[in-house]
Amino acid sequence: MASVPFATVEDYEARYGSPAPENAAAVIADASDAVLGAYLRANGSYEQGRNPVFDLNAKAVACAIAHRALSAPAGYAGASQYSQTAGPYSASLTFANPNGDVYIGRSELKRLGLAGTRIHSIAPSIGGGDGAH
Repeated sequence: MASVPFATVEDYEARYGSPAPENAAAVIADASDAVLGAYLRANGSYEQGRNPVFDLNAKAVACAIAHRALSAPAGYAGASQYSQTAGPYSASLTFANPNGDVYIGRSELKRLGLAGTRIHSIAPSIGGGDGAH
């Protein structure tokens, strides 16, 4: 199955400006794949127009996922916190995504219409006429 490009570098640039890393196109493609994967897990197959809420939000969510991954600070890979002290002053910073991981958060799943309470039912089958009970 070929992946669906929900977001492109141009879509990303329209929202967040020009991405700095050389791997930006690959990360944006990975974010599109993550969005498609979430849809496939929830619905089995993707067909444009089948879920309008998903279709309206897939591009923006893919760009947001890519932005989170591309915002990982260069040179601090793996560090979750950074502190600096100079005389009586100190500053501390905690990185939200220090490894540049591509993942979908709960709020993004909700925006895509893939999270929340779902109610399913199964229709009972009574007496198929073959004598089996």
